[in-house]
Amino acid sequence: MNDSPTSPVSDDVVELRPHSPASLEPLLRWKNDLEIQRLSDDETHTYSREQVAATLERWMRPSEEIVHLSIGLVGRAEPIGFLHLALIEQAHQRCRLGIVIGEKELWGRGYGHQAVVRAVGHAFDVLGLERITAEVFADNPRSVRLLEGAGFVREGVMRESIHRDGRRVDELVYGLLRHEWSKGHK
Repeated sequence: MNDSPTSPVSDDVVELRPHSPASLEPLLRWKNDLEIQRLSDDETHTYSREQVAATLERWMRPSEEIVHLSIGLVGRAEPIGFLHLALIEQAHQRCRLGIVIGEKELWGRGYGHQAVVRAVGHAFDVLGLERITAEVFADNPRSVRLLEGAGFVREGVMRESIHRDGRRVDELVYGLLRHEWSKGHK
């Protein structure tokens, strides 16, 4: 079930790859980047090399409930980000998507969009799922555009979901159904 999508998207640039030990250094950098943490995590932390290595080791193990992948570019060995299809529930044919483009100089170039398109195709076509959910902080407009541009529909708001920097921040809930995806990607 955990077959990893590896063929590139239409423009042959973005690849989704299984994690390898080569992911450690960039992952350590991204996990300790305050801006990335603020956009993608409930809390900010400092992560040790040992903590990140343990996380990576867990991500490299096959699982029926989660698919962890690195995001790469053709011709570039080091990953530019990572994503997961998490909380895979075959009984309900659903999962949750999460993505981080860690190389900030590559933000805004469409690589996240291509990675999401690949992951969604994998979830629907390979894993046989019917629904993908994603959550994003309301103060992260780049991620909102990414999800909406990939066809996700805003389904709700978890009001004041997290406390950060002395204020409450909403979390937006997005969903994408297989039949919606199929209509837009034939």
